[in-house]
Amino acid sequence: MTNVVSLRRQEADAFQPAIPGLIDMFASRRRGRHDAFWLKENAELLQILAALGAGAEVDLEPLRLRAGTLMQELRFFPQYYRMYLSLAVDLRALGMADSPVEEMAAFVQARDLTAVELSDTHRGEAQLLLRRAGVLVEDPALEARLVRFAANSTAFCLPNRRAAYDLTHIVFHASDYGRKPLARDPQRRISLIHAGLVAWLEGNLDLLAEVTLALRLSGEDVPEVWANAVARAADRVEFEPGHAAGPFDDDYHQYLVLNWAFALSGGDAFGGGVPGNARIIRQPLRQGAALHEMSLALLDMGDARQPDWPRMRWRLWAKLSEPARDCLLSVETMPEFEGFFAGFSRAGQGDGDKQ
Repeated sequence: MTNVVSLRRQEADAFQPAIPGLIDMFASRRRGRHDAFWLKENAELLQILAALGAGAEVDLEPLRLRAGTLMQELRFFPQYYRMYLSLAVDLRALGMADSPVEEMAAFVQARDLTAVELSDTHRGEAQLLLRRAGVLVEDPALEARLVRFAANSTAFCLPNRRAAYDLTHIVFHASDYGRKPLARDPQRRISLIHAGLVAWLEGNLDLLAEVTLALRLSGEDVPEVWANAVARAADRVEFEPGHAAGPFDDDYHQYLVLNWAFALSGGDAFGGGVPGNARIIRQPLRQGAALHEMSLALLDMGDARQPDWPRMRWRLWAKLSEPARDCLLSVETMPEFEGFFAGFSRAGQGDGDKQ
């Protein structure tokens, strides 16, 4: 049976308060304690609560026993050091004073665990976690590579989820999840807008929420249509009990980042309550997407493709469904859209280069 909940419209006595309920659910009911996804999910939840400055409403008791084993587990599972250290620093930030932050950071340094990273994004995260643990680490070459990656706005005109999520996380890490002001960067802003346009046209609310977060943390304005979509979606969620032994793939991450983004826009995130037996989180899909239809239409045009949106609009329009047109109508007037479309069209590349 599904409990359909609008988080700000339910009677409080039917549910646990949202934040304690979420901590209890993530700590106790979603994953086994030796499942690496337990680490990932709980680290993400605590990361967002700490970034929002959550205080007295955070009940860490469901995590206390596990917190006492973090150092022991880190020694046995050093490959997960970022998740363990993330849990430790955010537990302390949320009020657990005896979280073994310094001991874990010393272990990470002594074993040089950051040396195993091939991803610059992961290296940037590791540096941030060590800094939060009181360890001063600097790598100017890494910082330069991350800035260069974020400035390559043309690369974000095409669907590439891994690159887009790397872009948003580069901003999260550089801003310490909102604790540190970032200097504005016009090229990074355009990259984020391009990534947001792809997310909007694809109907990907998870990525769209991350883009709006990264824009705000960069000191940039968020397009109103995106902010409104995030606000509407943050308030819609279905909780299901699920089966303790069964595998599942749900919308927990989308739910977390939508509410974080909603909070940064001034909204009441994680309002209402959570059913006491909740295990699975579902959110409805955003209605209307255009990316797939646009891509197929452009592919079929072959060498007739042009990078000029005003010239191409009338040719594409006849090939799109009404929902796709509605999706496109809401963003095509953005000043950045024509530059985005020039990259998205892949005009002049020749049929052999199309993907």
